[in-house]
Amino acid sequence: MQNDIFIETKIGTEFTVNLVPGAKTEQIVGIVDVAGSKAVKIAIREKPAENKANIALIEFLSKTIGVAKSRIMIKRGHKSRIKRIVISDMSSDKILPTLLPR
Repeated sequence: MQNDIFIETKIGTEFTVNLVPGAKTEQIVGIVDVAGSKAVKIAIREKPAENKANIALIEFLSKTIGVAKSRIMIKRGHKSRIKRIVISDMSSDKILPTLLPR
């Protein structure tokens, strides 16, 4: 499944997130199909207004994966529910176990 979700780059690891803003609880919902590829579906409490959902997503990923917020970047999809995330200097082998639904 790893090759279906992650792409290793010179910067780090890229993957797609299907964000659900305005949820009751913050959690990893699961792995879903989005436009023919795999994405990690994540629910966040914050609404998308004023970039709050994006900030909350970065904070959630930072806590979940155990990396500094400064190492997480939204590469694409700032105004979309489908976002391309880059985590610098970390391999997919270390990220995958932290993103599996609990």
